[in-house]
Amino acid sequence: MTSKMTKFILLVLLLVGELALGQSVDSINKIVISYGKSHNSWGIPGIYGRGEVVELLKASNGDFQITQHFTTTASAGSDGKTFSKDTTQLKIKSLKLIDKEKIRYWLTQLNTNKENFTVSFIKPKLTKPTKKEILQVAKKYDKLWKLTGSDFDREDKADARKSINEMKNFTGLDSFLIFKRPTIEYDMVVMDSYNELRILTINKTDTTEYRCEFFQPLGQPVTCYRHKDYMKGLKIFNLEANTSTQSILPKRSMISKVLDINNIKEEYINWYLDHKL
Repeated sequence: MTSKMTKFILLVLLLVGELALGQSVDSINKIVISYGKSHNSWGIPGIYGRGEVVELLKASNGDFQITQHFTTTASAGSDGKTFSKDTTQLKIKSLKLIDKEKIRYWLTQLNTNKENFTVSFIKPKLTKPTKKEILQVAKKYDKLWKLTGSDFDREDKADARKSINEMKNFTGLDSFLIFKRPTIEYDMVVMDSYNELRILTINKTDTTEYRCEFFQPLGQPVTCYRHKDYMKGLKIFNLEANTSTQSILPKRSMISKVLDINNIKEEYINWYLDHKL
């Protein structure tokens, strides 16, 4: 197959996907990507919520550019009763244009189901955990005793080294992913806390909203509310929604970090310590 034919087929697929969106890239003039994580302060002093907002506007040539980027911090003050919300505008180093074809591809991923919660998709995107990282996770979940201890004999130490090496190489990742795969059939209801990404694609007459709840692994599934009709949410499962969103965001942004596939490593290590030791 020639490169021209491949490009043509890709363009056709993108256009078909665009029709399914109900909004075309050409019709969208503004995109707002916002993330927030907070919990009930319960009268406890200090910060109880953080967030970030990235806004993109369409440029005159049809591409997009980031025009606003800020973070928010919610605090209960030093007494747990004096509530405040601070906003910090972040410097936009360059108004570099984001090609509209990249935006088109991103929107297609947000609206396309793909069975990619798999070893073949996820493992190449994971960085190998260090021994220090593994021990930190074990300590966090009160399982450090499974890997080290003053009473460990030579055989115990050898077993611990073997387990650490297996975790470094993601042994059993396929079983873990089957165990952790989110479902689109049921909703999780969490009280007194918030951990959500929202994406608004806006044109002159219509707005579509996408939501990801990060109480679930990697924020999946994505729920799409076309025309902001909150009675008709469409659930989409596709980890390329994560990676393609990262591709248009500042690399060091809070949102980009939250979407990172690597975030599943901690859950994998905890699962291994529970099920393999």
